[in-house]
Amino acid sequence: MVSFTTSSGKVTVNNWGYELQGTNGNPLDAGLLISATHDFLVIDSTRDGSNAERFTADEITRMKDGMGGRSVVASYISIGEAAEFRDYWKTTWTSGGEARDKLTSNAPDWLGPVNADWPESRKVRYWDKDWQDLIFNDKKTGDFDAFVKAGFDAAYLDIVDAYYFWGAEASAKDRQPGDPANTKQAAQRMVDFIVALTEHARKTNPDFFVIPQNGAFIMEDLGSDSARKKAYLGAIGGIAVEDVYYGGEADENNKLNPDRETIDVLKKDFLANGKPVFAVDYINGTARIDEFNKLALKDGFIPYAAPDRDLDRLAAPHDGDPVFIRPTDKNDSLRGSQLADTIDGLAGSDRIDGRNGNDRLDGGKGNDTLIGGSGNDKLSGGAGNDKLYGGAGQDALAGSSGADIFVFDTKLGASNIDTISAFSAKDDTIWLDDDIFTKAGKVDDLLSSAFHTGTKAHDASDRIIYDKLTGKLFYDADGTGKTAAVQFAQLDKNLSLTASDFDIIG
Repeated sequence: MVSFTTSSGKVTVNNWGYELQGTNGNPLDAGLLISATHDFLVIDSTRDGSNAERFTADEITRMKDGMGGRSVVASYISIGEAAEFRDYWKTTWTSGGEARDKLTSNAPDWLGPVNADWPESRKVRYWDKDWQDLIFNDKKTGDFDAFVKAGFDAAYLDIVDAYYFWGAEASAKDRQPGDPANTKQAAQRMVDFIVALTEHARKTNPDFFVIPQNGAFIMEDLGSDSARKKAYLGAIGGIAVEDVYYGGEADENNKLNPDRETIDVLKKDFLANGKPVFAVDYINGTARIDEFNKLALKDGFIPYAAPDRDLDRLAAPHDGDPVFIRPTDKNDSLRGSQLADTIDGLAGSDRIDGRNGNDRLDGGKGNDTLIGGSGNDKLSGGAGNDKLYGGAGQDALAGSSGADIFVFDTKLGASNIDTISAFSAKDDTIWLDDDIFTKAGKVDDLLSSAFHTGTKAHDASDRIIYDKLTGKLFYDADGTGKTAAVQFAQLDKNLSLTASDFDIIG
């Protein structure tokens, strides 16, 4: 378990999830991602890979702290390869417009050979300034700049191990003058790139960090370059690695074959330096997943078993939490974000907390508890015996059918007057918190002597006053004394209220 400091506070991370597209290649669903329970969530910055479909700042805010709970949300970005489905790709770069086609004279110098495993992508000379300018720049028009501005907590950097390709694997025909002479030089250039883009992001968000995917041996390949090792560790929040336990040629469900050399170097270079290791293997089936989780946790890593390499659906976290928290017909515990939310509890006896924002909460069928929070909220209990907490703000409360309870437990004032519609003097009750209504009486039923119907108190014992002509409900701390009565609710006119409609609660 680790803790990350983000722009919205500290987040404890015990599990993670990873999704780059919707099921069967459909766009990502913001509503589902907001409901995801994963502590650390890696997604693409756009619904479908295009700039036009980037997630909004409000959507990202809800993903970070919404229905699914608090999360660190990281945007995926490939810094070691260019993909034909990204908006920066120009069809004139290759003879047929696709990455696998032959390069033309229009291709930028930084564009390298095709990735044989992912032919829609080509390696890039990541140290080239023109490539880096596409990612981030002083005008803040790069892909990286866009998701930093939108509010992502971190960047998930893919193809970091491209440094090893250029340092040790690139063929002579793929090389150009100025390419890295060896693995150490390639590693140094990759570290410089990662450190530079992180420092750039921290000018906007000082808490921003990056998670490189793969490149487990980059610290080793830096050799004696202690300055770059220190800078790299200062930029990253951790490291992610693929296929460390179930590695092989198949896309999914390779044989169990833990890569002990990689595991050991991850422990030495990252865990020992306080950097968590996020392990993802592409497996399905209960037995495989259980074994993977057991081994990864034993090594001190945070595991995620992705069902397939297409990363088109989220799997459940390793610790047994559901994939999503969403309203059902059962008894749910639901929460909103810090923004304005609309939540329908459906059937079941639900607890719905709107938190901040001007929320609309509907309990539906069942005996529900609705909590408005700090905004001007609209709460509807629906069928059943419901309990409605308006909270701060000017709220609209409707119990609907059933014996409903309306709770007043926040500081009174002109900006905190709730409207209760269709209050039933026969079935409904108003609860008054004794921390707020300090002079209303002891915790119990409101005394009959403390209630009065009229425009003002008629004796010193009156505390709760209902003006039948206007529907206004007041609290008077000293009855006919000098303290002015304070309105705290608006009810329907001409109700037959009595003291029995009120309880004092502790």
